[in-house]
Amino acid sequence: MEASFQRLSGSLQQLFGREQKRKRQWAELEEYRDLLQAPDRFEEGFTIRTIIGVLFISLIMTPGEMFLGLYAGIDIGVAAQWVTVILFLEISKRSFTSLKRQEIYLLVYVASALVSREEGAFLDLLWRQYFVTSVEAEQFAISRLLPWWWVPAPDSEAIAERTFIHRDWLAPILLLVIGTIMGRIAWFTSGYMLFRLVSDREQLPFPTAPMAALSAMALAEDSGAERETWKWPVFSIGAAIGASFGLIYVGIPVITELWGSKVTILPIPFWDLSPYLGNIIQAAPLGIVLNLGAVFVGMFMPFWSVVGSFAGVMLHTAVSPFLYAWGYLPRWEIGMGLIQTSIATGIDFWRAFSIGITIAVTIVSFYQLFSTGREKQAELREKLRLQGDDQSGVCKHSDCHRPAEVRGYCLKHLGRGDFNLWVCASLFCVAAIYPIVLAKTLFPTLVSTGLLVLFVLIAFVYAPIMSFVSARLDGLVGRNGSIPHLDDAIRFMTGFRGVEIWFMPFPVRNFGGHAEGFRVVELTGMRFTSLLKAELFMLPIVFGVSLMYWTFLWRLAPIPSESYPYAQTMWPLRAFDTALYYSSTMYSKMWRAGEELEGDIVPNGQVVWSPSNLQDGRWWYWRVRTTRDFEVPDPVKRSYEPWSQTGYFYANFSGGGAPPPPEAAQRIDAEAGTPSDGPQLLWPPNGMAIATPNPNFRAAVNLAPGDSVDFYFEVDRLPSFDGEFLQRSSDRPLLFEMLWQDMRFTGNRKDDDGDLNIAAMVAGVEPEGLGGQLGLAEGDRLRAVNGVELRVPEWDTERIDRYFTQGADSVFATWERDEKIVRRAVLHRPGEALGLEFVADTSFVESWTEYDAVRVAAVAGEGLGDRLGLQAGDHLLAINGRGIDEDTWRSGEVVAAFTRVVEETATAVLVEWERDGDRLQGLVAAAPPVQPGLTYREGAIEGLDEELVNNKDDDGDGLIDEDTHHPLGGRKWPIIIGAAGFG
Repeated sequence: MEASFQRLSGSLQQLFGREQKRKRQWAELEEYRDLLQAPDRFEEGFTIRTIIGVLFISLIMTPGEMFLGLYAGIDIGVAAQWVTVILFLEISKRSFTSLKRQEIYLLVYVASALVSREEGAFLDLLWRQYFVTSVEAEQFAISRLLPWWWVPAPDSEAIAERTFIHRDWLAPILLLVIGTIMGRIAWFTSGYMLFRLVSDREQLPFPTAPMAALSAMALAEDSGAERETWKWPVFSIGAAIGASFGLIYVGIPVITELWGSKVTILPIPFWDLSPYLGNIIQAAPLGIVLNLGAVFVGMFMPFWSVVGSFAGVMLHTAVSPFLYAWGYLPRWEIGMGLIQTSIATGIDFWRAFSIGITIAVTIVSFYQLFSTGREKQAELREKLRLQGDDQSGVCKHSDCHRPAEVRGYCLKHLGRGDFNLWVCASLFCVAAIYPIVLAKTLFPTLVSTGLLVLFVLIAFVYAPIMSFVSARLDGLVGRNGSIPHLDDAIRFMTGFRGVEIWFMPFPVRNFGGHAEGFRVVELTGMRFTSLLKAELFMLPIVFGVSLMYWTFLWRLAPIPSESYPYAQTMWPLRAFDTALYYSSTMYSKMWRAGEELEGDIVPNGQVVWSPSNLQDGRWWYWRVRTTRDFEVPDPVKRSYEPWSQTGYFYANFSGGGAPPPPEAAQRIDAEAGTPSDGPQLLWPPNGMAIATPNPNFRAAVNLAPGDSVDFYFEVDRLPSFDGEFLQRSSDRPLLFEMLWQDMRFTGNRKDDDGDLNIAAMVAGVEPEGLGGQLGLAEGDRLRAVNGVELRVPEWDTERIDRYFTQGADSVFATWERDEKIVRRAVLHRPGEALGLEFVADTSFVESWTEYDAVRVAAVAGEGLGDRLGLQAGDHLLAINGRGIDEDTWRSGEVVAAFTRVVEETATAVLVEWERDGDRLQGLVAAAPPVQPGLTYREGAIEGLDEELVNNKDDDGDGLIDEDTHHPLGGRKWPIIIGAAGFG
């Protein structure tokens, strides 16, 4: 009995404890809600003073915001508001006049709106011109695929001359202007209609609105008073501190740069500590923002918001080394900077983790909002029942007999400047249907009937319902919600291939947050017509000022560049994220026998494969093979039949023809008559110019009745099919690897990424062949040809023989960088300059004149060194397997020596082999066609999970980026689920 009583007592304490906690949770909200009531009299806020304020902000404050945003990433939007208001207050005081609270609030509103809109309008166009010419867009091969109405082509005169006054910018600017106008119409009309529904009709209190209104009304109390208040001294002190810091942080670098020698006292935009502390705190992006503005912002932010932000940063920093040690961050390596660390760790872990957190926060927020909303709705109804209904009866105005609508008045005599709801609804429909019409106009084929119906349902069914629900929650508890990543989900669900889907206009889905703005206007006693006048007056000024100042800043220097360090540092990260998402819908696709393609059925024994994307202006090589291992899910683990002959074509997206084929293509033509056991290449024919980045390769194989095979394609810019642009039919988009599974990190001690190496052992030697001339013998292991290490993922003797002929086509270089060996191959261009300068490193211990090594001093903009990716400070070890003797290093004739190596190895073959543990080599002249005269047998299998993904040979076995262990086998969806549970 006593135990039962104790359990009952504990349960009651828990129950009442939760109830008290819930009451305390909303006590502060009730306090804010009761701070201010709507007035009975409304006045005009759009006056000549407001007009002067708009011009002052546009011409004086906005240019500073633009420049500081590019230079240091500083946002002075909030400062611009209060600088303008306090300055106008002091001017009015010294002019023996005063500012009404309606004027002060409108000044605050237009200051915030003007700075953000004028900065953002043409800044987005500047971002587009950077992205289309960025390295990231080129790496993902999408720079030539961006719509012409979104950004000019990367080789456009408008971008080269850095000007918006060009016909190539006409369509992007026109769509920007029309889209902005339609957006403001949708904002104003939706906000007003939702305000009438949830504030006037349901009388929801909007608990957070009084705080915004009181900030303007507090300043209005001192307007016109003759006594000196605390505001002006505080304003002056803050201005002096800001000017002093600004001179050190921004002024000195800008002024000294004008003199030709830039002096930066404090790093901009942050002090990157990741390269220095990476060996202690692994895989954590470490940086310190030395901007005084962040310190002052922290002084007026809510305390627990600051604590939460600090705790999040500390948790991220503390957890990252453990994640790296456990194998969750295989892409990161010591020496990476903050931006590179963010990209690498984001791909491996944190992007999936953040999506899981977002899902959890969304679900919990909606639950809290709806449960709290029901409670507050019940309280409100009870309160209205006790107080009686103010809206019953007729208007309180003496000469009016209309029904009362708001606080005992009809809308006409309330004096708020209300609008006709039918006019607002009509204008809202125009703005809502605009993106649908625009999408159908720009993408007549992509926007099918089904997608058109979906857009209409989103715009006129989902959006109104979601907006109303969100506005009610905002009116009840001061918070609104939305469903994240809805646009992305729709894009992926369409199944469309290509980047165009990311530029298709989508209807806006949630306007719920707009209603509170009108509630704030009502609390300040300003008429709604004043807000409309301000919006109409600001619209042309926004476009004019934004065009004028951004054009000026762009003409001063390229954006981004060293003149704008913040943009130069942060925009590449944004470009990577953008290119990552755009490329996620550029997956490859295969049509097998019996499937329909462009109205035709693929015949039996044939297959059509379209790669994800190809780069323009390049020669490409492709091949295909077949497999019957259907039960093996991973394509790289299957057993395959021999490769087909190699085909080649030229990518010319402008529709022109192809240049003369390279020597590798000529040899392919010479070998075209040689019988092949692999599939037959049907299309494209050799030498053809392709005008699309997604051509449909077609191949065929002879099949017996009832037999079936699967096909495996490869396309690359190198005929050896081991280049950095190699695409396979089994490849997946990087976004898939980021959010679902990365097959390279399976950690199962198997060759899941296809880099398996089978040792090539000599089984027979013909005396007349190259092997006989070099002295190769049975049992030798073939190691390298012309400096290219043999990599045999699947046993293929023809592929081994091709290593002997690729010396005339490829240049393979080996160099040392940061105590790591780097190897890279590019196509050979006859007569190409080396494009390198060298400098000798002198030994400090022995003497100043004795050479210790010769390293790269400079890399020309064009030449072999630039194409290989060499950098100043690299120690070039060998080209095509041949290094430079000691005497040449001492004499400094390095450029001539390496140039001779490139020329000699184009007509000779340097072969390296292993015999009884010794590494041997020999050079022999070889005239095409090369005849190795060797037969081979399979040796030991190498190439398992052991390396980092850094394009380097970490363990020195000649294999680059072997599989890395991952605790989840490369799967990312468990991270998303785990993060959702954690959230």
